[in-house]
Amino acid sequence: MVAVWDRIRRFFRGIDALIVAAPGTVIDWACYEGKWYVGSALFHAVTLLSLALIAVSCPRTLVLPPDQEPTFDAAEVARNAMPPPVERFEVGNAPLDPTELNAETLKQTKAMPVGGQTAKYYDDSSEFEEARGGVVTDAKGPKLGGIGGFSVADLPGPAARGTAGWGGGGPGTGFGLRNKGHRAEILGPAGGTKASERAVGAALNWLYRHQSGYGKWSIDFRHQCKGGTCSGAGIARSDVGATAMGLLPFLAAGETHRSNGPYQQTVAKGLNWLIKQQRMNGDLSGGCDQPMYAHGLATIALCEAYGMTHDDRVGNAARLAVGFIERAQNESTGGWRYVPGEAGDTSVFGWEIMALKSAQLAGLPVNSAVFDNAQRWLHSVAKGEHLGLYSYQPYQQVTPSMTAVGMLCRQYMGIDPKDPGLLEGKRSLLENLPDNQLSRDTYCWYYATQAMHNFADRDWDTWNRKMRRALIETQVKTGCATGSWDPEKPTADRWGQNGGRLMTTSFSVLCLEVYYRYLPLFKTDSLVPKPSAPPGLAGHAENHSGP
Repeated sequence: MVAVWDRIRRFFRGIDALIVAAPGTVIDWACYEGKWYVGSALFHAVTLLSLALIAVSCPRTLVLPPDQEPTFDAAEVARNAMPPPVERFEVGNAPLDPTELNAETLKQTKAMPVGGQTAKYYDDSSEFEEARGGVVTDAKGPKLGGIGGFSVADLPGPAARGTAGWGGGGPGTGFGLRNKGHRAEILGPAGGTKASERAVGAALNWLYRHQSGYGKWSIDFRHQCKGGTCSGAGIARSDVGATAMGLLPFLAAGETHRSNGPYQQTVAKGLNWLIKQQRMNGDLSGGCDQPMYAHGLATIALCEAYGMTHDDRVGNAARLAVGFIERAQNESTGGWRYVPGEAGDTSVFGWEIMALKSAQLAGLPVNSAVFDNAQRWLHSVAKGEHLGLYSYQPYQQVTPSMTAVGMLCRQYMGIDPKDPGLLEGKRSLLENLPDNQLSRDTYCWYYATQAMHNFADRDWDTWNRKMRRALIETQVKTGCATGSWDPEKPTADRWGQNGGRLMTTSFSVLCLEVYYRYLPLFKTDSLVPKPSAPPGLAGHAENHSGP
């Protein structure tokens, strides 16, 4: 500090000297004193310029031009406004015979009387009947990216156009038969019951009651718990991932921000909050510790919402998110892990593949080279006699959960349903049927339920009966927690400590929505209801089967 003041005094003395000094003296001062000041000025100028360049180059929160501002109701909802009140749901002892879930039944928050039941759909019945025969989908018509790989030509007209009911099916109904018009027809044959639908309604009600006024959900949801009695807050910190897990069950039930259901604004506010977190490079993670987990989940939610509504603002955000996933893939291994470019792990890999396939179903472009490269990762973690069992990373042992993830990804990439490796994985899952008393793993059940559902056969029936009963029997039916699943009871969920009650509830209800969320890959003709042409149009029914 003393040296600095000394130089300042010498500077002003030099100025006084310059006034009367000879030219030679000026030159001497510039050579011996002035160069210090010139150097200091240049150093500070370079520093300030560098800081300005860093500020300009950092990713910024996505700000859309006025013509792309929200087109759904959330834009008109005050920032801290709470959703419209919906009465707390009573699960009750619902009838077990097939039914449909729609805007009307979701509003029936009181438990209904128990009705009749046929043995065909009852968990304790040993009888299994294939639904209307059916065969593996043939090659006619375009395939829709893997999920629900059915022929467009075989679909009912209104659903195929994505305009039916209060949720719609999206482009080519790639998102199953979630709409009101056909869900009741597919629910029973696919394995759903009134009890499972009642559980879905109660779960959506719990999720609705624990959404924040800003539209987001949190793994630690306690500050949103109006009753103050719900335990099971998770330790993970990712509001983006939690919000995606909150939104997906509503979308699976056909509830969108453009539907007329009771949760329209719930979905609108969730999507609005999610899109506002996106950065200019497409990243949706919100800066959490393991960003690719959150980004993958959020991308699935945006793609499903866009596919069901064609909302351009949602579609633009989904496109950016898909591009981020493509760039984040490790070029050498074909995998994804916690941060972009890492070598990979099968868990994160599964979420990114699901996101990319959801994008395809929604009609969004996806680079096919990404899928080709992804095969390399699956091969590196494949084990077993026929390479049908999978591990978390190449040097680790196989687990049921990673086998379920690997199987589903193989199915999405077009594997033959009779492939020995796929059947090997199927046998492994049947050896680890859902059981609340042995080991709860709703993450594993979520993936395995989708993989088994794609077969739509006797083995699916075996898995479904165990899964359905395990979830329906353990859903909370009293207090503020009604409709949720406790991550600690009746036994601790394997990942319950991390994801808490929100994750356990989200994955559980998504399992119970599988009957109509996606159509099964390998046997869809048996489940898709056939359209009946209106009078006078019988000869032109084929014109209503494509998007």
